[in-house]
Amino acid sequence: MSRLFDVYIGIDYSGADKPDAPIKGLAVAVADGAEECRLLSAQVVNKAKGQAVSSTVPNTQVPQTVSLSDASSPSSKRDGKMPSSKSSLWSRRSIYEWLRRELLHSNKRMIIGLDYGLSYPHSQLERLQLQNWDEFLQWSYTTWKTDRLTMKQSKEQVDYINSTDKRLVEREFIPSTKSVTDLDRVSGMQGAVSYSTHTGLPWIYRLRRWQKRGMKVHFWPYDGLHMPADHHVITEAYPSLYRRRMMKEHWSAEWSEHERDAMYIARWMQSRDLEQTLAPYLALPTLSEQEKQLILREGWVLGCL
Repeated sequence: MSRLFDVYIGIDYSGADKPDAPIKGLAVAVADGAEECRLLSAQVVNKAKGQAVSSTVPNTQVPQTVSLSDASSPSSKRDGKMPSSKSSLWSRRSIYEWLRRELLHSNKRMIIGLDYGLSYPHSQLERLQLQNWDEFLQWSYTTWKTDRLTMKQSKEQVDYINSTDKRLVEREFIPSTKSVTDLDRVSGMQGAVSYSTHTGLPWIYRLRRWQKRGMKVHFWPYDGLHMPADHHVITEAYPSLYRRRMMKEHWSAEWSEHERDAMYIARWMQSRDLEQTLAPYLALPTLSEQEKQLILREGWVLGCL
């Protein structure tokens, strides 16, 4: 049995600041086949589309530039510490633009794990009278406007009801996580999953529109548990879950928690696929038929089984 995917991408997210602002809390990690995971920097993205700095493990030399359109190509050993200049940092918009190009043009099948919620709990979807995921994405995009506003600005213009309700996957498998709809838990919530969720959703809406125009991408599990073999796959990820299940990796002590979380996402998906154990996590055989219908609206976190 061969691998399901060629490239594994982990993205750790942040709801801080503006959509175009370079943010330390954003990180992207890539693994190609059995090659080592590495971080990608957004350096020189505005100057030359399709360029990035790649950082692998172990670390011995100065980073060199590689093509983003072939971000998963084998690379020489590089310094594990990412450049500290703002030009090396991702913004939410630059991650979306890079990911869109990869999904449109890469000839390698990718699975992308995103560290934020892609939907609301069933109770909140019912309250809002949103019958399916597409209705939810449309509502979220037109209501929150976080592809233009900060979360603080967005909250000031939205008449929202705060909720601590959780989705099935959160209640049953990862109860320690916070609710994606809990926007008022504490002040300064930039690191909260609710902020990451609400600032990440407009870019998912845009990718969904590209999918309807022919982009070969499968949003798991919203498009179903069966995935066409020629489609890339986007999933919701939870790095804390993978970190507990994996042996401690000898990654650079210089890396931030966000960079490590992105690495854990990519590395877990890669290791499961190389060991030919990823398929059950995507098929979810332990869920009842009623639960499988529910997750078409609420979503699921890859790795919970």
